[in-house]
Amino acid sequence: GDQYQDVKRVVQIFRVMRVLRILKLARHSTGLQSLGFTIKNSYQELGLLLMFLAMGVLIFSSLAYFAEREEVGTHFTSIPTTFWWAAITMTTVGYGDMVPQTFLGKCVGLACCICGVLVIALPIPIIVNNFAEFYKNQIRREKALKRRAHIEKARRRESALPLAKGAFTDDDFNLRDNLAQTYVMTGIVKD
Repeated sequence: GDQYQDVKRVVQIFRVMRVLRILKLARHSTGLQSLGFTIKNSYQELGLLLMFLAMGVLIFSSLAYFAEREEVGTHFTSIPTTFWWAAITMTTVGYGDMVPQTFLGKCVGLACCICGVLVIALPIPIIVNNFAEFYKNQIRREKALKRRAHIEKARRRESALPLAKGAFTDDDFNLRDNLAQTYVMTGIVKD
């Protein structure tokens, strides 16, 4: 019975891991590629964010514990127990399962919430800028590939033309105008 439960848990883990197959779509999506690139290139900013959050959780959970420890029936029974409250308050989730009762505890909660918003907001513009820059470059690269494909297509058409003298004159057929017209029709070049 107990061994069967262990096997069942392992099988469940493998089922959950199948969901990760959706990450294969990143090959076909510029947005997902940009997101992955942003996370990879912003690891220092994300590490700084996590460090500031951890420091804030430690400081504010200690303050809240010492402000609330005298209260009867408080949920703030120890500093590690108060970590949960500080993390939820700093990220402005606020479940409400742990609430300070004293005036000093509420002041600590207010300061915790404001500091959490500021700490989270500081590195976000850097991360967004990395995302926007990579996304813009990726779109440019895709347009260049399309442009190159159209040029190759036009060259193939040009090489397939008969070489008989007088078969085409500039009045009848102009490759440059034909290529420009193709670009306008496909939406690569906009006026």
